[in-house]
Amino acid sequence: GNKMKDTIVGVLKGVDEVYDTLFSSVRDNVIALLEGAGDVTTTAVENVRGIVVGALQGAGDVGVAGTEAVSGVVRGTLKGVSEAGGDVGALVKGTVSAAVTGVSEIGGDVTEASTKAVQGAIDAVKEVGGDVGSATTDAVTGAIEAAGEIGEDSVESVKNVLATSVDGAKDIIEKL
Repeated sequence: GNKMKDTIVGVLKGVDEVYDTLFSSVRDNVIALLEGAGDVTTTAVENVRGIVVGALQGAGDVGVAGTEAVSGVVRGTLKGVSEAGGDVGALVKGTVSAAVTGVSEIGGDVTEASTKAVQGAIDAVKEVGGDVGSATTDAVTGAIEAAGEIGEDSVESVKNVLATSVDGAKDIIEKL
């Protein structure tokens, strides 16, 4: 977590295109972490929380609001896993959950972060040619479960915003 945070702070200071740089830096760091791992997917699952929270903290330290960074961090994490040969589908739920929890830890808006995390995951899965339907289900479930850990009030607001802002989320939420 702290290594990712320090890396993000160092990379983003003085950069104009903060969000593109954030995405690229997260992706590259995930690839570097996973290269040489015996089981890329397991290693990614074990480290996803530290990666995501560290990146969000680093972005926050250079003045990028946590909620604004969420989509890029989630996308970068999942793209990095894919490029390192891991199973992106296995990481969608955990990555989204870590992003929502991470934003909560740094005092950000959990409801807004949920939408951005889910959208970032869906975008990443589209980019790598994965199963978007499954990814949407996993992402929505991850966001709601994370909100549940944060508090009951968060769950309802997250369900409401996802149902109206993410294609297919309403049906998924009704089945949960």
